[in-house]
Amino acid sequence: MGDISAHFNPAMTLAFAIRGDMGKGMALAYIVVQYIAAAAGSSLALYLFGEAGNLAATMPKEGLVFKSLIFEAVLTFAMVLLVLSMANGPKLNGPFVPIAVGGYIMAAGTMGGPFDGAAFNPARAFGPDFALGNFSGYWIYPVGSIVGAALAVLVARFLRGPAKASESQAAMGTPLDKSD
Repeated sequence: MGDISAHFNPAMTLAFAIRGDMGKGMALAYIVVQYIAAAAGSSLALYLFGEAGNLAATMPKEGLVFKSLIFEAVLTFAMVLLVLSMANGPKLNGPFVPIAVGGYIMAAGTMGGPFDGAAFNPARAFGPDFALGNFSGYWIYPVGSIVGAALAVLVARFLRGPAKASESQAAMGTPLDKSD
């Protein structure tokens, strides 16, 4: 998304808000838009393709609900910590960041997909559930994401310290001060 914030994940938005990169109002606006976009995208997929592939809905395996919750928190924790380690506010900077983040998503999705669906994005889990009208296992994904994101912020803060002023400005769409 160029010089604006390019995260599409409410777990990341929450992490940026907890870390102090975004104000509560801005974070809430992002999350609302992220959920609307997920619902719209999955509804369009349902219209175009029907229920084929269950719209790639994330669903925990039978009898593994609590383990799926923990696993979702772990997957989200690692992704958020990776992004926070490379982010200047909510912007990912550097030529290798997309490779690192994309590689993590591919590896974690491949590993966790068969187990719990590996959403590590509550909006990604919400979209298909909304379109299909089935929220029976949805709660796992926002709860796991909140826990994972909050723990990642704590670890990042311990390792890196609090967010810099320029990072908070970047989260609000203000150009970065390159001297920081």
